[in-house]
Amino acid sequence: MIDGRDTDDIDDDGIQLPTLVYMAREKRPNFPHHFKAGAMNALIRVSPEISNGPIILNLDCDMYLNSANTIQEALCFFMDEKRGQQIAYVQFPLSFNNITKNDLYSSVFLVAYKIELVGFGGNGGSLYCGIGCFQKRENLSGMYFKDYYKPKWDTKTKGEDKRIADELIEASKALVSYTYEKGTQWGKEMGLLYGIPVEDIVIGLMITCRVWKSIYYNPQEKRAFMGVAPTTFGVLLV
Repeated sequence: MIDGRDTDDIDDDGIQLPTLVYMAREKRPNFPHHFKAGAMNALIRVSPEISNGPIILNLDCDMYLNSANTIQEALCFFMDEKRGQQIAYVQFPLSFNNITKNDLYSSVFLVAYKIELVGFGGNGGSLYCGIGCFQKRENLSGMYFKDYYKPKWDTKTKGEDKRIADELIEASKALVSYTYEKGTQWGKEMGLLYGIPVEDIVIGLMITCRVWKSIYYNPQEKRAFMGVAPTTFGVLLV
């Protein structure tokens, strides 16, 4: 479902409002959909049909942006004149607004966010947590970093792409079909890796092996992202 593509709605500065896209993958019995990794890979393929925006923000449904400065701060790393071209992603820590005093289910992840991620980040390769992360679209498609690489910051506009919403929907259907990935490198060398429960950590390590650098950024003035932690043991197990 695509909303806002064929309208002339603009903001106070005269800029066209963003397009809102809701995507549901085709799922059939006997064909694995690969859970979150499969959903992410489908989104990576579909999003270029709507926009060639170079940065992707990955958020789960129970998280929200808590600081208006977060996007600008992340872009400062990507657009840095000296090191920005080598940065694959900027990972923020996760914070929750319903943690109990004793944190019965260890939802704060103190060891991970205050020691492990800081240590990896200090070596130029922060772990990817699968959420609260700004990523360059290109490095999720199996691209290796090269010294001559220069990111492209231009994006499509309505005037450049004349396709209407129905045409975009048709172009996207094939990309989310249950048979599209058969015989391809998706889930192996392209996109998030299949066949492992922690696909986010593994793809972060794979990106690092492709000579990209990454940033772990924990702003102190205001937490970047907030969410809801498990409140029962049953929910924690899920």
